[in-house]
Amino acid sequence: MPRSSVASVSVQVWFAQEEIVAVPGESTSLALSIENVSDRTESYTIIPAGLTAAWTTVTRPNVTLFGGSRDVVEVVIRPPAIHSTTAGPTALAIRVIPQGAPDDAVVAETIADVTAFDDRRITVLQPLQRGRGRATYEFIVENHGNNLASCRLHLVDPSERVDGAFDPPAVGVAPGSSSLVRLRMRAQRSFFRRAERQLDFEIEATEQGHEPASGRASLIQPPTIPARTVGRFLAAVAAVAAVVLAWYGVVRPELRDAAERAVDDRLDEIGAEADAAADAEAPVVTTPQTTVPEDTGVDAALLAAAQGDPVSYRIAVDVGITQERSESLSLPPDSDFRLTDVVLQNPNGDLGTAQLLRNGDLLYEWDLGAMNAANEFQPRVSPIPFDPSDNIVLAVTCEAAGQTTGTGCEIAVLIGGLMLPAER
Repeated sequence: MPRSSVASVSVQVWFAQEEIVAVPGESTSLALSIENVSDRTESYTIIPAGLTAAWTTVTRPNVTLFGGSRDVVEVVIRPPAIHSTTAGPTALAIRVIPQGAPDDAVVAETIADVTAFDDRRITVLQPLQRGRGRATYEFIVENHGNNLASCRLHLVDPSERVDGAFDPPAVGVAPGSSSLVRLRMRAQRSFFRRAERQLDFEIEATEQGHEPASGRASLIQPPTIPARTVGRFLAAVAAVAAVVLAWYGVVRPELRDAAERAVDDRLDEIGAEADAAADAEAPVVTTPQTTVPEDTGVDAALLAAAQGDPVSYRIAVDVGITQERSESLSLPPDSDFRLTDVVLQNPNGDLGTAQLLRNGDLLYEWDLGAMNAANEFQPRVSPIPFDPSDNIVLAVTCEAAGQTTGTGCEIAVLIGGLMLPAER
Protein backbone atom coordinates (compact mmCIF):
# COMPACT_ATOMS: atom_id res chain seq x y z
CA MET A 1 0.00 0.00 0.00
CA PRO A 2 1.53 3.41 -0.96
CA ARG A 3 2.52 5.60 1.97
CA SER A 4 1.14 9.10 2.28
CA SER A 5 4.10 10.38 4.31
CA VAL A 6 7.38 8.81 5.45
CA ALA A 7 9.36 9.88 8.51
CA SER A 8 13.07 10.50 8.03
CA VAL A 9 14.41 8.68 11.11
CA SER A 10 12.29 6.95 13.69
CA VAL A 11 8.68 6.57 12.47
CA GLN A 12 6.79 5.87 9.27
CA VAL A 13 3.02 6.55 8.82
CA TRP A 14 0.63 5.99 5.95
CA PHE A 15 -3.06 5.52 5.11
CA ALA A 16 -4.31 2.18 3.86
CA GLN A 17 -6.59 3.98 1.36
CA GLU A 18 -5.22 6.30 -1.28
CA GLU A 19 -8.60 7.98 -1.79
CA ILE A 20 -11.99 7.79 -0.10
CA VAL A 21 -15.48 9.11 -0.73
CA ALA A 22 -16.90 11.25 2.09
CA VAL A 23 -20.63 11.97 2.27
CA PRO A 24 -21.61 15.12 4.23
CA GLY A 25 -23.41 14.19 7.41
CA GLU A 26 -22.10 10.58 7.38
CA SER A 27 -19.03 9.03 9.03
CA THR A 28 -16.25 7.32 7.06
CA SER A 29 -13.43 5.29 8.64
CA LEU A 30 -9.79 5.08 7.47
CA ALA A 31 -6.90 2.92 8.68
CA LEU A 32 -3.71 4.80 9.62
CA SER A 33 -0.59 2.59 9.94
CA ILE A 34 2.21 3.71 12.31
CA GLU A 35 5.58 1.89 12.36
CA ASN A 36 8.43 2.51 14.82
CA VAL A 37 11.56 1.93 12.69
CA SER A 38 13.97 2.70 15.55
CA ASP A 39 15.36 0.17 18.04
CA ARG A 40 13.84 1.78 21.16
CA THR A 41 10.31 2.11 22.57
CA GLU A 42 8.58 5.37 21.66
CA SER A 43 5.20 7.02 22.39
CA TYR A 44 3.41 9.04 19.70
CA THR A 45 0.71 11.73 19.72
CA ILE A 46 -1.71 11.61 16.78
CA ILE A 47 -3.66 14.77 15.88
CA PRO A 48 -5.67 15.91 12.80
CA ALA A 49 -4.13 18.61 10.63
CA GLY A 50 -5.02 20.76 7.64
CA LEU A 51 -8.39 22.11 6.48
CA THR A 52 -10.25 18.96 7.43
CA ALA A 53 -9.09 18.93 11.06
CA ALA A 54 -12.53 20.01 12.29
CA TRP A 55 -14.14 17.01 10.56
CA THR A 56 -11.58 14.43 11.71
CA THR A 57 -11.52 12.27 14.85
CA VAL A 58 -8.66 9.96 15.90
CA THR A 59 -9.98 7.07 17.99
CA ARG A 60 -6.63 6.61 19.80
CA PRO A 61 -4.76 9.92 19.97
CA ASN A 62 -1.80 8.33 21.83
CA VAL A 63 0.02 5.02 21.08
CA THR A 64 3.25 3.43 22.33
CA LEU A 65 5.32 1.11 20.09
CA PHE A 66 8.32 -1.07 20.76
CA GLY A 67 11.25 -0.72 18.41
CA GLY A 68 10.49 -2.29 15.03
CA SER A 69 6.73 -2.77 15.82
CA ARG A 70 3.69 -1.48 13.96
CA ASP A 71 0.11 -0.52 14.91
CA VAL A 72 -3.05 0.57 13.06
CA VAL A 73 -5.20 3.46 14.33
CA GLU A 74 -8.77 4.18 13.15
CA VAL A 75 -9.40 7.70 11.81
CA VAL A 76 -13.03 8.83 11.32
CA ILE A 77 -14.06 11.80 9.18
CA ARG A 78 -17.55 13.32 9.10
CA PRO A 79 -17.97 16.37 6.82
CA PRO A 80 -20.82 18.56 8.13
CA ALA A 81 -23.98 18.70 6.02
CA ILE A 82 -23.90 22.48 5.59
CA HIS A 83 -23.66 24.71 2.52
CA SER A 84 -20.06 25.76 3.30
CA THR A 85 -18.78 22.17 2.93
CA THR A 86 -17.25 22.33 -0.56
CA ALA A 87 -17.84 19.34 -2.82
CA GLY A 88 -14.84 17.76 -4.56
CA PRO A 89 -11.36 16.42 -3.68
CA THR A 90 -10.01 17.63 -0.31
CA ALA A 91 -6.68 16.78 1.32
CA LEU A 92 -6.96 14.85 4.61
CA ALA A 93 -3.86 15.10 6.86
CA ILE A 94 -2.85 13.46 10.16
CA ARG A 95 0.22 14.58 12.14
CA VAL A 96 2.18 11.98 14.19
CA ILE A 97 4.52 13.50 16.82
CA PRO A 98 7.11 11.38 18.69
CA GLN A 99 6.96 12.46 22.34
CA GLY A 100 10.71 11.92 22.74
CA ALA A 101 11.60 14.00 19.65
CA PRO A 102 8.76 16.44 18.77
CA ASP A 103 10.81 17.96 15.94
CA ASP A 104 10.70 14.62 14.09
CA ALA A 105 6.91 14.86 13.56
CA VAL A 106 5.59 13.37 10.31
CA VAL A 107 2.35 13.89 8.36
CA ALA A 108 0.26 11.26 6.54
CA GLU A 109 -2.05 12.49 3.77
CA THR A 110 -4.78 11.08 1.55
CA ILE A 111 -7.57 12.49 -0.64
CA ALA A 112 -11.20 12.68 0.53
CA ASP A 113 -13.67 13.19 -2.32
CA VAL A 114 -16.55 15.10 -0.68
CA THR A 115 -19.84 14.47 -2.47
CA ALA A 116 -22.50 17.06 -3.26
CA PHE A 117 -25.80 16.96 -1.35
CA ASP A 118 -29.19 18.63 -1.72
CA ASP A 119 -31.09 20.50 0.99
CA ARG A 120 -33.62 22.73 -0.74
CA ARG A 121 -36.58 24.26 1.03
CA ILE A 122 -39.62 26.41 0.23
CA THR A 123 -40.97 28.77 2.91
CA VAL A 124 -44.36 30.29 2.09
CA LEU A 125 -44.68 33.76 3.63
CA GLN A 126 -48.50 33.84 3.34
CA PRO A 127 -49.62 30.21 3.62
CA LEU A 128 -53.27 31.20 4.12
CA GLN A 129 -55.20 33.93 2.29
CA ARG A 130 -58.83 34.85 1.72
CA GLY A 131 -60.22 35.87 -1.66
CA ARG A 132 -63.01 35.19 -4.11
CA GLY A 133 -60.89 34.13 -7.06
CA ARG A 134 -57.43 35.73 -7.08
CA ALA A 135 -54.55 36.03 -4.61
CA THR A 136 -50.80 36.75 -4.66
CA TYR A 137 -48.48 34.56 -2.61
CA GLU A 138 -44.82 35.21 -1.80
CA PHE A 139 -42.41 32.43 -0.92
CA ILE A 140 -38.66 31.91 -0.53
CA VAL A 141 -36.64 29.17 -2.27
CA GLU A 142 -33.70 28.35 0.03
CA ASN A 143 -30.59 26.29 -0.82
CA HIS A 144 -28.96 24.75 2.25
CA GLY A 145 -26.98 22.24 0.16
CA ASN A 146 -23.45 22.57 -1.21
CA ASN A 147 -24.24 22.68 -4.94
CA LEU A 148 -26.04 25.14 -7.20
CA ALA A 149 -29.85 24.75 -7.37
CA SER A 150 -31.40 25.53 -10.78
CA CYS A 151 -35.10 24.95 -10.22
CA ARG A 152 -38.31 25.39 -12.19
CA LEU A 153 -41.45 26.19 -10.22
CA HIS A 154 -44.73 24.30 -10.47
CA LEU A 155 -48.17 24.61 -8.88
CA VAL A 156 -49.53 21.21 -7.82
CA ASP A 157 -53.30 20.84 -7.36
CA PRO A 158 -54.77 17.35 -8.01
CA SER A 159 -58.31 18.79 -7.90
CA GLU A 160 -57.48 21.21 -10.78
CA ARG A 161 -59.36 24.04 -9.08
CA VAL A 162 -56.47 26.53 -9.02
CA ASP A 163 -53.93 27.78 -11.55
CA GLY A 164 -51.32 30.52 -11.52
CA ALA A 165 -48.15 32.12 -12.87
CA PHE A 166 -44.77 32.42 -11.12
CA ASP A 167 -42.55 35.50 -11.21
CA PRO A 168 -39.87 34.41 -12.08
CA PRO A 169 -40.81 30.95 -13.43
CA ALA A 170 -37.33 29.52 -12.64
CA VAL A 171 -34.58 30.43 -10.14
CA GLY A 172 -30.91 29.68 -9.67
CA VAL A 173 -29.89 29.65 -6.01
CA ALA A 174 -26.26 29.41 -4.87
CA PRO A 175 -25.33 27.35 -1.78
CA GLY A 176 -26.38 29.18 1.37
CA SER A 177 -28.54 31.68 -0.55
CA SER A 178 -32.28 32.21 -1.12
CA SER A 179 -34.55 33.74 -3.75
CA LEU A 180 -37.96 35.46 -3.44
CA VAL A 181 -40.71 34.32 -5.87
CA ARG A 182 -44.31 35.52 -6.31
CA LEU A 183 -47.27 33.39 -7.35
CA ARG A 184 -50.30 35.10 -8.87
CA MET A 185 -52.98 32.50 -8.37
CA ARG A 186 -56.43 32.16 -9.94
CA ALA A 187 -59.19 29.91 -8.61
CA GLN A 188 -62.33 28.61 -10.26
CA ARG A 189 -65.46 30.47 -9.22
CA SER A 190 -68.85 28.91 -8.56
CA PHE A 191 -72.26 30.54 -9.00
CA PHE A 192 -73.76 29.33 -5.76
CA ARG A 193 -71.76 28.59 -2.60
CA ARG A 194 -73.44 29.02 0.79
CA ALA A 195 -70.37 28.18 2.92
CA GLU A 196 -66.65 28.91 2.84
CA ARG A 197 -64.46 26.70 0.68
CA GLN A 198 -60.77 25.96 1.40
CA LEU A 199 -58.54 25.20 -1.60
CA ASP A 200 -55.24 23.51 -0.64
CA PHE A 201 -52.34 23.34 -3.10
CA GLU A 202 -48.58 22.83 -3.18
CA ILE A 203 -45.66 24.76 -4.70
CA GLU A 204 -42.78 22.65 -6.00
CA ALA A 205 -39.23 23.57 -7.04
CA THR A 206 -37.86 20.79 -9.29
CA GLU A 207 -34.59 20.05 -11.04
CA GLN A 208 -33.88 16.95 -13.10
CA GLY A 209 -31.92 14.40 -11.12
CA HIS A 210 -32.68 16.02 -7.74
CA GLU A 211 -35.38 15.61 -5.12
CA PRO A 212 -38.06 18.35 -5.41
CA ALA A 213 -38.70 20.86 -2.63
CA SER A 214 -42.29 21.73 -1.79
CA GLY A 215 -44.38 24.09 0.31
CA ARG A 216 -48.12 24.13 1.08
CA ALA A 217 -50.60 27.00 0.98
CA SER A 218 -54.37 27.50 1.08
CA LEU A 219 -56.98 29.88 -0.32
CA ILE A 220 -60.26 30.35 1.56
CA GLN A 221 -63.11 31.49 -0.70
CA PRO A 222 -66.04 33.24 1.02
CA PRO A 223 -69.60 32.15 0.17
CA THR A 224 -71.09 33.63 -3.02
CA ILE A 225 -74.51 33.80 -1.37
CA PRO A 226 -74.07 33.85 2.42
CA ALA A 227 -76.47 31.84 4.56
CA ARG A 228 -77.46 35.09 6.28
CA THR A 229 -78.66 36.50 2.96
CA VAL A 230 -80.64 33.33 2.26
CA GLY A 231 -82.27 33.68 5.69
CA ARG A 232 -83.23 37.29 4.98
CA PHE A 233 -84.73 36.30 1.63
CA LEU A 234 -86.79 33.51 3.19
CA ALA A 235 -88.00 35.88 5.93
CA ALA A 236 -89.08 38.40 3.28
CA VAL A 237 -90.90 35.67 1.33
CA ALA A 238 -92.65 34.57 4.52
CA ALA A 239 -93.71 38.15 5.25
CA VAL A 240 -95.14 38.59 1.73
CA ALA A 241 -96.93 35.25 2.00
CA ALA A 242 -98.43 36.31 5.33
CA VAL A 243 -99.71 39.57 3.77
CA VAL A 244 -101.24 37.69 0.80
CA LEU A 245 -102.92 35.14 3.07
CA ALA A 246 -104.25 37.92 5.31
CA TRP A 247 -105.70 39.69 2.25
CA TYR A 248 -107.44 36.69 0.78
CA GLY A 249 -108.37 35.07 4.09
CA VAL A 250 -109.47 38.06 6.22
CA VAL A 251 -109.47 41.47 4.58
CA ARG A 252 -111.11 40.64 1.23
CA PRO A 253 -114.03 38.58 2.71
CA GLU A 254 -114.66 41.30 5.29
CA LEU A 255 -114.83 43.97 2.58
CA ARG A 256 -117.25 41.86 0.57
CA ASP A 257 -119.53 41.35 3.57
CA ALA A 258 -119.43 45.07 4.41
CA ALA A 259 -120.36 45.97 0.82
CA GLU A 260 -123.31 43.57 0.82
CA ARG A 261 -124.57 44.96 4.13
CA ALA A 262 -124.26 48.50 2.78
CA VAL A 263 -126.28 47.60 -0.34
CA ASP A 264 -129.03 46.01 1.75
CA ASP A 265 -129.24 49.05 4.02
CA ARG A 266 -129.41 51.32 0.99
CA LEU A 267 -132.28 49.40 -0.57
CA ASP A 268 -134.23 49.58 2.68
CA GLU A 269 -133.74 53.33 2.84
CA ILE A 270 -134.93 53.77 -0.79
CA GLY A 271 -138.06 51.79 -0.15
CA ALA A 272 -138.89 53.72 3.04
CA GLU A 273 -138.00 57.22 1.96
CA ALA A 274 -138.06 57.61 -1.80
CA ASP A 275 -137.63 61.40 -1.75
CA ALA A 276 -134.74 61.41 0.77
CA ALA A 277 -132.88 58.70 -1.13
CA ALA A 278 -131.74 61.16 -3.81
CA ASP A 279 -129.98 63.36 -1.27
CA ALA A 280 -128.76 60.58 0.99
CA GLU A 281 -125.04 60.08 1.15
CA ALA A 282 -123.56 56.74 0.31
CA PRO A 283 -122.24 54.91 3.32
CA VAL A 284 -118.56 55.20 3.84
CA VAL A 285 -116.75 51.87 3.75
CA THR A 286 -113.68 51.77 5.96
CA THR A 287 -111.00 49.34 4.89
CA PRO A 288 -109.10 47.75 7.76
CA GLN A 289 -105.36 48.34 7.52
CA THR A 290 -102.83 45.64 8.21
CA THR A 291 -99.29 46.31 9.39
CA VAL A 292 -96.42 43.94 8.55
CA PRO A 293 -93.88 43.80 11.38
CA GLU A 294 -90.36 44.83 10.43
CA ASP A 295 -87.80 41.97 10.21
CA THR A 296 -85.53 42.36 13.19
CA GLY A 297 -83.91 38.88 13.11
CA VAL A 298 -80.44 40.12 12.10
CA ASP A 299 -77.87 39.92 14.86
CA ALA A 300 -76.49 43.45 15.39
CA ALA A 301 -73.20 42.05 16.62
CA LEU A 302 -72.70 40.03 13.42
CA LEU A 303 -73.50 43.11 11.29
CA ALA A 304 -70.97 45.16 13.25
CA ALA A 305 -68.30 42.44 12.87
CA ALA A 306 -68.91 42.18 9.13
CA GLN A 307 -68.11 45.89 8.80
CA GLY A 308 -64.66 45.54 10.43
CA ASP A 309 -61.35 45.91 8.60
CA PRO A 310 -59.51 42.59 7.89
CA VAL A 311 -55.99 42.52 9.38
CA SER A 312 -53.29 39.88 9.85
CA TYR A 313 -50.26 39.54 12.09
CA ARG A 314 -47.25 37.20 12.21
CA ILE A 315 -45.40 36.37 15.43
CA ALA A 316 -42.11 34.41 15.11
CA VAL A 317 -40.04 32.81 17.87
CA ASP A 318 -36.44 31.48 17.56
CA VAL A 319 -35.44 29.48 20.64
CA GLY A 320 -32.52 27.19 21.48
CA ILE A 321 -32.88 23.49 22.20
CA THR A 322 -34.18 22.71 25.77
CA GLN A 323 -35.06 26.39 26.20
CA GLU A 324 -38.30 28.40 26.43
CA ARG A 325 -39.06 31.73 24.82
CA SER A 326 -42.07 33.88 23.99
CA GLU A 327 -42.82 36.81 21.69
CA SER A 328 -45.88 39.08 21.79
CA LEU A 329 -47.59 41.99 20.11
CA SER A 330 -49.96 44.59 21.57
CA LEU A 331 -53.21 45.55 19.89
CA PRO A 332 -53.99 49.24 19.22
CA PRO A 333 -55.46 51.08 22.25
CA ASP A 334 -58.43 52.40 20.25
CA SER A 335 -59.63 49.20 18.54
CA ASP A 336 -61.28 45.87 19.29
CA PHE A 337 -59.94 42.77 17.50
CA ARG A 338 -61.87 39.63 16.52
CA LEU A 339 -59.62 36.60 15.84
CA THR A 340 -60.96 34.43 12.98
CA ASP A 341 -57.96 32.49 11.59
CA VAL A 342 -54.90 30.87 13.17
CA VAL A 343 -52.06 29.14 11.25
CA LEU A 344 -49.09 27.56 13.10
CA GLN A 345 -45.85 27.36 11.07
CA ASN A 346 -43.21 24.70 11.80
CA PRO A 347 -41.14 24.68 8.55
CA ASN A 348 -38.26 22.54 9.90
CA GLY A 349 -40.36 19.93 11.73
CA ASP A 350 -38.99 20.93 15.15
CA LEU A 351 -40.13 19.12 18.31
CA GLY A 352 -41.62 20.69 21.41
CA THR A 353 -44.77 22.63 22.34
CA ALA A 354 -46.25 25.97 21.32
CA GLN A 355 -48.94 28.03 23.06
CA LEU A 356 -51.05 30.99 21.89
CA LEU A 357 -52.25 33.21 24.75
CA ARG A 358 -54.42 36.29 25.19
CA ASN A 359 -52.56 38.19 27.91
CA GLY A 360 -52.15 35.27 30.37
CA ASP A 361 -55.13 33.18 29.13
CA LEU A 362 -54.35 30.06 27.05
CA LEU A 363 -56.21 29.95 23.71
CA TYR A 364 -54.38 27.19 21.77
CA GLU A 365 -51.68 24.62 22.60
CA TRP A 366 -49.88 22.50 19.97
CA ASP A 367 -47.61 19.44 20.14
CA LEU A 368 -45.08 20.29 17.40
CA GLY A 369 -44.16 16.63 16.88
CA ALA A 370 -47.81 15.75 16.09
CA MET A 371 -48.09 18.21 13.17
CA ASN A 372 -48.73 16.55 9.79
CA ALA A 373 -47.55 19.53 7.74
CA ALA A 374 -45.40 22.63 8.02
CA ASN A 375 -48.55 24.83 8.25
CA GLU A 376 -51.49 23.85 10.47
CA PHE A 377 -54.73 25.83 9.95
CA GLN A 378 -57.08 26.23 12.93
CA PRO A 379 -60.48 27.46 11.63
CA ARG A 380 -62.76 29.51 13.89
CA VAL A 381 -66.57 29.29 13.80
CA SER A 382 -66.98 32.02 16.41
CA PRO A 383 -64.41 34.88 16.51
CA ILE A 384 -62.29 35.24 19.65
CA PRO A 385 -62.61 38.82 21.01
CA PHE A 386 -59.64 40.94 22.08
CA ASP A 387 -59.97 44.26 23.92
CA PRO A 388 -57.86 47.36 23.15
CA SER A 389 -54.18 47.04 24.20
CA ASP A 390 -54.50 43.28 24.78
CA ASN A 391 -51.31 41.23 24.24
CA ILE A 392 -51.19 38.27 21.82
CA VAL A 393 -48.39 35.97 23.00
CA LEU A 394 -46.67 33.00 21.28
CA ALA A 395 -44.70 30.86 23.78
CA VAL A 396 -42.45 28.01 22.52
CA THR A 397 -40.65 25.24 24.41
CA CYS A 398 -37.99 23.64 22.17
CA GLU A 399 -37.14 19.97 22.76
CA ALA A 400 -35.23 19.11 19.57
CA ALA A 401 -34.47 20.61 16.16
CA GLY A 402 -36.06 19.00 13.12
CA GLN A 403 -32.92 19.44 10.96
CA THR A 404 -29.68 17.58 11.72
CA THR A 405 -27.73 20.85 11.54
CA GLY A 406 -30.29 22.90 13.50
CA THR A 407 -29.40 24.57 16.78
CA GLY A 408 -32.93 25.42 17.89
CA CYS A 409 -36.60 25.73 16.94
CA GLU A 410 -38.04 28.23 14.45
CA ILE A 411 -41.79 28.56 15.08
CA ALA A 412 -44.24 31.22 13.89
CA VAL A 413 -47.99 31.83 14.03
CA LEU A 414 -50.14 33.72 11.53
CA ILE A 415 -53.33 35.24 12.91
CA GLY A 416 -56.08 36.98 11.00
CA GLY A 417 -59.28 38.71 11.92
CA LEU A 418 -61.30 41.93 11.93
CA MET A 419 -60.35 45.25 13.57
CA LEU A 420 -63.30 47.27 14.91
CA PRO A 421 -63.53 50.69 16.58
CA ALA A 422 -63.45 50.34 20.35
CA GLU A 423 -66.80 50.61 22.11
CA ARG A 424 -66.96 53.71 24.32
